[in-house]
Amino acid sequence: MKSLKTVFWDLDGTIADTELSGHRVAFNLAFKDYSLRWNWSKESYIRLLSVSGGKNRIAFYSKQQGNKLSEKLIQHIHTRKQYYYRMLVLDGNIQIRCGVIRLIKEIADKGTKQYIVTTSSKYAVEALIKKYFDNKTFEGYICSEDISKSKPNPESYMLAMNKSNSTPNNSIAIEDSLIGLKSAKEAGLKCVVTYSPWHIHNNNNSYDAELVVDHLGDNDNIPNVFAGELTEENVNYNSLLSLLNHKEL
Repeated sequence: MKSLKTVFWDLDGTIADTELSGHRVAFNLAFKDYSLRWNWSKESYIRLLSVSGGKNRIAFYSKQQGNKLSEKLIQHIHTRKQYYYRMLVLDGNIQIRCGVIRLIKEIADKGTKQYIVTTSSKYAVEALIKKYFDNKTFEGYICSEDISKSKPNPESYMLAMNKSNSTPNNSIAIEDSLIGLKSAKEAGLKCVVTYSPWHIHNNNNSYDAELVVDHLGDNDNIPNVFAGELTEENVNYNSLLSLLNHKEL
């Protein structure tokens, strides 16, 4: 039986509901500072989530608007956005998703290592860790500064496995989106998809994940299963271990 050595967590939408009440709000504040008449509604931002990475998102949108911004200006806007995002996090405007705290504790109690693998910046990751977690919760993290290609490219997960001295045979990823799932699968990892509310309408696209649920589950809040088999009431350490050892027919 394979042992579970490492769990790789995506951050935005997986660990916390950061996108609509965090990143989107911070982007709009930064746009205002740079006199851009852009205001991303929840609906438009959900569509923009198909583009991975904040700077890529700004570049994509500016091209759509026929107002292509320079790389230097995009960097300035993004830096300002990071400042606002950090303030939103530290002020408690971000909610940790259902079951995350429970599962992180269960994994830690088993002595299994945990890493964050995200296209967010180190600045954003450290703000969330500072607010909601102990510094020792995660062994490390892979951020946008560490990679040249964002998800769905597998670079971030390949680097995470190298950094953690792990392989697809002893590790598993937890994601919330099709982009993240593709990244994990391309790296050879088995993957649990726990849909964010803004991704849940796309659940048919992620049936090649080992397990697809609407959340990880907590107490009496049992998750809905869209694909795969959940061997426990909630997504817990034993169910992750079962998925890792499941043989495809």
